[in-house]
Amino acid sequence: MRPFQRAACILICLGLCLSSPPFVHAAVTSEESKQLLQKGLTVYEIDQELARIEQQQQNLNAQQTSTQRQLEQQQALSGETKQHAGRVLRAYYMGDRDSLWMLLFSAGSFKDALITLEYLQMIMTSDRDALQKHLDNQKKLKELTSELQTSQAELQQAKDNYMAQKERLTALQQQIDADLAKQPDAAPTLLQEMTNLTLQWQQKGAPLFKTYFLALAQAMKQLPELVSASDSGGGKNTHLIMNGFQYTFQITDEELNTFLRAKNPIFQNMSFRFTRSDIIATGRQDDMEVTIKGSYDLAVKNDGKTKFIRFTIQQLQFNGFDLPQSTIDAMMKDFDFGIYPQAFASFLQVTEVRQEEGKLSILLKLAL
Repeated sequence: MRPFQRAACILICLGLCLSSPPFVHAAVTSEESKQLLQKGLTVYEIDQELARIEQQQQNLNAQQTSTQRQLEQQQALSGETKQHAGRVLRAYYMGDRDSLWMLLFSAGSFKDALITLEYLQMIMTSDRDALQKHLDNQKKLKELTSELQTSQAELQQAKDNYMAQKERLTALQQQIDADLAKQPDAAPTLLQEMTNLTLQWQQKGAPLFKTYFLALAQAMKQLPELVSASDSGGGKNTHLIMNGFQYTFQITDEELNTFLRAKNPIFQNMSFRFTRSDIIATGRQDDMEVTIKGSYDLAVKNDGKTKFIRFTIQQLQFNGFDLPQSTIDAMMKDFDFGIYPQAFASFLQVTEVRQEEGKLSILLKLAL
């Protein structure tokens, strides 16, 4: 274990043993010290990402084992249905089934003809079922093969990601060790500040971000309410502008803040602002400051057809410190802040999203 890791673990254990751990904004006395604290927070978050990847690898391995077992069973079953279907096809090719139909003409009575016809229909149904079963099994075999290949690719990607994050973690730890070695007298104080910042993020910062994101995801689902709402005087809707077959949904950042605060009081401590390229949210609670920076763009759902407005997080800050991309990716995976115009009206389709200073505009058209 490296010197930084040993010292940090000791300090974290001491901090956890205290009845009131010091949740204070880290005292940054210089740009070098701030960069060191930034590296310490990044190391912690990368370590969390490594734990997530390890869990993902375990899940993928279990999924791959299960799929492989199903594939082997399906291959055995497919061999049986293939043989059965082959016998049926050979019977038709050799004319065996044609000779059965001749039994109708040799029936001695109408009753015998009906019995023979029923027998022939049973044979035809059995033949058709055998061929369909073979086709279904072949389709299932292809699906399982594709699923296994996808799982293998995802597992390889997870392994590559793990190695990349591990290398980054090792490099950052080496940098921290080198930085501390340059400041032996200040090292204990800096380690304490790094521990305090990490504890504050772990126990208060991360839960606060998740609380904000959960409330935001729920509120954005209710955004279509603004389409059916009228202005305070009972007049026409001020958010949806109609121009022939073209529609435009508009909302200012002040209106968005009012809407969000009406949905959840947690947004009383947060403010959203639209710029020409970004959406910036800043908030403060107790001794914590958070900043969320992102943007909207046009995207297509997994069905390849339905368009929606996707929100991409570009930056997360906690008390002035940037959180790594791995943390951003994890947050975006867990929470959906997208806008779905079909929720406004099923006959509308989004064509463009525009941001300008203080306002967001979504251009829509009739989905013909």
